[in-house]
Amino acid sequence: MLFVLLLAVGAETFTLTDQSHPIWDITTTCQIPNEFQPGTCQALDECSAYQRINDVGSLTSVGRVSFLRRLQCTGLAEEKICCPRSGRNYRQPSMNESVPRRVVDETMTVHSRVGGDEEATCGHQNYGQKLLGGQITDIDEFPWMAMLLYDGDGPNAVSPGCGGALISRTFVVTAAHCLVGRIIQKKGNLKFVRLGEYDLNSDPDCMVDDKFKDCTDGKVDVKPKRIIAHPQYAANALSQHHDLGLVQLEKTVEFSSFIQPICLPDPASSNGAVSGGKLNVCGWGRTNYFRNELGGNAVSPVKLKVVLPYVDHQNCREIYRQHKLDLGSGQICAGGQKARDTCAGDSGSPLMYFNNRKGHWVLTGLVSLGVQKCGTEGRPGIYTHVREYLAWIKKTTLM
Repeated sequence: MLFVLLLAVGAETFTLTDQSHPIWDITTTCQIPNEFQPGTCQALDECSAYQRINDVGSLTSVGRVSFLRRLQCTGLAEEKICCPRSGRNYRQPSMNESVPRRVVDETMTVHSRVGGDEEATCGHQNYGQKLLGGQITDIDEFPWMAMLLYDGDGPNAVSPGCGGALISRTFVVTAAHCLVGRIIQKKGNLKFVRLGEYDLNSDPDCMVDDKFKDCTDGKVDVKPKRIIAHPQYAANALSQHHDLGLVQLEKTVEFSSFIQPICLPDPASSNGAVSGGKLNVCGWGRTNYFRNELGGNAVSPVKLKVVLPYVDHQNCREIYRQHKLDLGSGQICAGGQKARDTCAGDSGSPLMYFNNRKGHWVLTGLVSLGVQKCGTEGRPGIYTHVREYLAWIKKTTLM
């Protein structure tokens, strides 16, 4: 059977699906916010109490989003959520929003890095590099994530269509097919690059815990100054080689706890594209993590993440050769697990690796291609291999 390969521009935003079980299927005791009795870590689709409260319509509440974030289990059960025992409901499924805003001393974090060498300050997150569990990101996780916004139907309307990654104060890297070709016919011209986004329903965005509220500085929309697709990219080619491009921003952006650049890969260091490598992707969009009362997949208003395994290049070439696609040296594969994938609308979003030795995040790839039915077991996603284009990126950003 021929799988139809899609450029990921069909959905409005980013897609993450993740309902798989951890390797060790164990019952883990966990703590439910606002309750004294502990719960147990269970898969999302096995907890009826969770299914009753995770509808997209209720996620306009900061308290509800924060509650769902706190339900995520960690450790061996990090792909599960804390479910009440005996099938009962959550007693109070929201965090108290009437708590003081946390005062953060950024002197030793953001301010110490701003103004210095960007290559030496990239890939850092201000919560101390703690790798959090779950699929809902923390409010300041992956601060280099960018959202590409295209011309909407009205004079002030915009339509999300792709993701990207901030690599300096003036450049965002994304997929070439997010910049030229069919997406322009479908969505219109690129209007803004949005930085510092977390929750699409609020601005500034906030997350609360038992005692404090953490809030962002607000989203930043910047107009593009130059839009540059890789010169060898062919928009109509099936294999989508050289699917990479740059957006030069109209103005220089200020770094903060919520806006930071990611590191470009070092040819001499690991970027996670090796056997046994674990890679991360993040973004917003169509997902089965949240329930949609209207049926079908919902669009996530908050930034999500998922961990994917690297897939051997030769194995991936063999998988897609039967579908008439020729995988090139500038492409890598990740995923291939059931219900864990990137999908339509994910294009240009970063595939990332955390370098433990250097203590920072590295941009390994960019979402490019996938099969029509996302999350199909044995069909990994195809990503542009950023390391192969370092010379072009550095030359172009200096022009």
